Amino acid sequence: MKEKRLSLIYPQEREKEKKRRKKRIFLIILAIIIIQIVAYRQYILTAIGRYLIYQEPPQKADLIAILANWEDTIVRVRAGADLYKKGLAKRVFICRMERMEGLEEIKKLGIFIPENRDLAIIVLEGLGVPLAAIETSKREVTSTREEAKEVCSFVEKKGYKSILLVTSKYHSRRAYLIFKDVLKGQAKVISTPSSYDSYNPEGWWKKEKDTKRVIHEYEKLLLYYWRKVF
Repeated sequence: MKEKRLSLIYPQEREKEKKRRKKRIFLIILAIIIIQIVAYRQYILTAIGRYLIYQEPPQKADLIAILANWEDTIVRVRAGADLYKKGLAKRVFICRMERMEGLEEIKKLGIFIPENRDLAIIVLEGLGVPLAAIETSKREVTSTREEAKEVCSFVEKKGYKSILLVTSKYHSRRAYLIFKDVLKGQAKVISTPSSYDSYNPEGWWKKEKDTKRVIHEYEKLLLYYWRKVF
């Protein structure tokens, strides 16, 4: 009876006590979660880094498609050249990246600066890939999806049924997903990211460059999955 009387006299105090109790429970749960994250942070961060990589065993294909990127041009091209020299495909395809702003004005001044595509071709030839085996797109591309569309158009034209997809490790899962979407089963996509890539999934958070790459890739992956669902 006394407790009932108190509940009638002090309803606000009882409500405050309930809120305080809920807050304490929430803080305890939050503390447990934080402790678990700290304890297993190495495992969690490594899993985050590894998820970006999608790699399959190299196999014979009709075409090697090397994805364009200024920063990673050499590491991607070297991997593509290795696949060619192993006899896994007879043709290599490189997309034409959007040219740097001001490039045409510089050319008018008599200064030659190679485009990304030209640089890739120079490296490929230097590594033993004949010019006759190299194909490229005329249209400039600004995204992985646009590259996939260019490759798809070329594959359709040539009647190819399989491609070896060469890109950087951290970019490989998203690139594979996009190419699968665009090609729609028209050709088999085999993901073979470059072994020359310095990206390390077991320590990416220790290097500023890799940290930026991971954050950037997850932003784009989330956007990819969002578009798939909605």
